[in-house]
Amino acid sequence: MSQANTTVPSTPGGPLVPMPVLHFDNSLGAMLVGGLVSFALYGITFTQTYIYYERRHNDRPFIKLLVLALWLLDTFDTALIGHILYHYMVTNFANPLGMQSPVWSLLIHVLVTSVSDFIVRIMFSRRILKLSGSFVLTGAVVAISFVDLICGLIITGKAFGIHTYEGLDSISHLFYINFAAGTLGDLYVALVLCYFLHSSRTGFQRTDSLINILIIYTVNTGLITALDAAAGMITYIVMPDNFIFIAFYLNLSKFYVNSYLASLNARDIIREKSSGNIVSIQLSRLTNSLRTADIETGASSSPTTLVEAKRSASQRRLDEVNITVETIVDRSDGKERAYFGKYVKTNVCSSSLIGTLDGCR
Repeated sequence: MSQANTTVPSTPGGPLVPMPVLHFDNSLGAMLVGGLVSFALYGITFTQTYIYYERRHNDRPFIKLLVLALWLLDTFDTALIGHILYHYMVTNFANPLGMQSPVWSLLIHVLVTSVSDFIVRIMFSRRILKLSGSFVLTGAVVAISFVDLICGLIITGKAFGIHTYEGLDSISHLFYINFAAGTLGDLYVALVLCYFLHSSRTGFQRTDSLINILIIYTVNTGLITALDAAAGMITYIVMPDNFIFIAFYLNLSKFYVNSYLASLNARDIIREKSSGNIVSIQLSRLTNSLRTADIETGASSSPTTLVEAKRSASQRRLDEVNITVETIVDRSDGKERAYFGKYVKTNVCSSSLIGTLDGCR
């Protein structure tokens, strides 16, 4: 922290003596800005989580539980950040000795960030596997993710035995690897996904426009997390004696969680853009068949199957398929036929493009 000298009287009416004035711009100020941004990002996380469950996506239970786990981790992480700010800005305000020691909540924050980042990056690696079919390309991002996670675990474990920020220099190489792995992993995921999405262009205008939207989402989410990790690494290398790098690190996990939730919620927007006129195709009408005397009202079952598919004139994939089965039974006495209702089954994940955004059965 920088200091400036001012003068105050040592005693009433006595001579003026210099007194140091502390400046907290690059310490508490940087931490405060990072904390405020993280609180705003948590508000976005909360909103996106609510939107995800409110829309009741036809996702597998695993995806729904994963979203809940990420939200709980982010909520816990936000509470940790609140404790970090309170510890340094209230409990130890203007206490130079208190500013020299890493608080326990900051160390746990490193662990929570590593776990959240690992989960999200593994989910993105599943998309790489779906698009590329390559275990080599997928294994690369998984390996980078494990390096990032292991470094975070080691940093947390060793830091609890270190009582000053100056002592953290002994494990600075782990911080470098942690930041570098995060930056490299994010750039790798973004580049690989963009490459295979671009390679899947068909020449049809509507399909290619959907691919362009997916590429934009991928680039934006990947670059945001990569830039934040890179900024944290650069400021830690250049300015290890202040808290500016902590300001970037406080927000890292929230960028990851929000990028994943945004990609899940974006599926509805993409489907709306891809929907065209509804085409109804009658597959079959079977009459005077499946007679049975076990039906109370009569004896002839006539199932009618109707397929309603939202298809664009220029799109080769089905984005949504609604299958409606109506059952009408003819009475044996020649009276009016009896209607036994219908069954509707919707598959909203038929498109392989939208399927890359997870959640499809």
